[in-house]
Amino acid sequence: MTAYVEECRQEWKRLGVPDLLADEMATELESDLAEAQADGVSANEILGESDPRRFAATWASERGLVAEPAPPSRKRRRWIWVAVGLALALVFVVVLGFFAATKASVHTHISGPPPQTVGLAAIPDFVGMKASQALALAANIGLRPEVRQVTRRPPTPGIVVAQTPAAATRLPRGSTVLLRVGRR
Repeated sequence: MTAYVEECRQEWKRLGVPDLLADEMATELESDLAEAQADGVSANEILGESDPRRFAATWASERGLVAEPAPPSRKRRRWIWVAVGLALALVFVVVLGFFAATKASVHTHISGPPPQTVGLAAIPDFVGMKASQALALAANIGLRPEVRQVTRRPPTPGIVVAQTPAAATRLPRGSTVLLRVGRR
């Protein structure tokens, strides 16, 4: 018995074809193949299929020994798409939550606690900072920043190039600090 015929026989058994009928079909297939070979006809012309399992299932269903294989269920495919959609929605929610948390932490960092109007504040060195960072820092320690744009060589657009009063000076909270920023 050829390997192809033996695979067909195994498939018929797997499909529930009784052993006696599976053996009979295997013998018939083997004799058909031998007869075709003697007539000079190739096995491919007789079988039409190169997959023995598919050939065996088709042959058994044509003889009424097994039910026709049902086409793939659309419900099954629909559930796959539903699962994929839910997974994508979950990823979207996680990413959105991450960005929302990141934005909230940045916002909290910049805005910080409300400025206090009682006590003294030591003026930090704002020179070299971006204007937006200097403004946020001044507001966080309770100072009122005032910005004036200046032209400098070399150009330093958006960067604090000078400040009044000088760094380390202590001022009452609520005092104004003048920041000179390079013109954009």
